[in-house]
Amino acid sequence: MASYTQESTRYCNYSAGKFGGEITIIKPCFWNSDNEADKKKYEIWGKAMNEAEKAYLELINLGASPQEARSVLPNSLKTEIVMTMNLREWRHFFKLRTSNAAHPQMREIARPLLDEFKKQIPVIFDDILY
Repeated sequence: MASYTQESTRYCNYSAGKFGGEITIIKPCFWNSDNEADKKKYEIWGKAMNEAEKAYLELINLGASPQEARSVLPNSLKTEIVMTMNLREWRHFFKLRTSNAAHPQMREIARPLLDEFKKQIPVIFDDILY
């Protein structure tokens, strides 16, 4: 019903030229930059991301393989994924991933994608609301 292909941190060497010698992270969408408490959370998160990148690159420089060094990579690491599904499975995906119970970063991706599916095939997706 569905097939997924995702960039593997096991084989990607983020210290190499293809990745610019750095990790790429996804900034959380759930902290409001106007809120002082959220600013502090973001600051702590940013420090953790910098430390993770530093540790990863140090491990690579010490001869660790990418699959060994990946153990310090954060959940916020950007990876690419390609998803192929039949229409029934896309409906199921959207019902789960556009709801308010879904993770905010998943909703950030799934809702605009659902909007595009509604434009392309309205008869199949118009009944899914978020």
